[in-house]
Amino acid sequence: MDATKIKVTDYYGNPSYYSVMPNEIFDALELASLKGETETDVDKILFAQMVDNYKKKMALCER
Repeated sequence: MDATKIKVTDYYGNPSYYSVMPNEIFDALELASLKGETETDVDKILFAQMVDNYKKKMALCER
């Protein structure tokens, strides 16, 4: 797996991402949060898809 490091508080605890967040990313963020970590590694492809889906979702909300 190619991984990318993301900041936990940017995505965990931010409900606007939950509808587009894959379970694997949510689980990684939740575990990191419980451990008191500020960053975690997630699958690069899943993260890119999540961000793309988030942008599409937000564009629909602007209409």
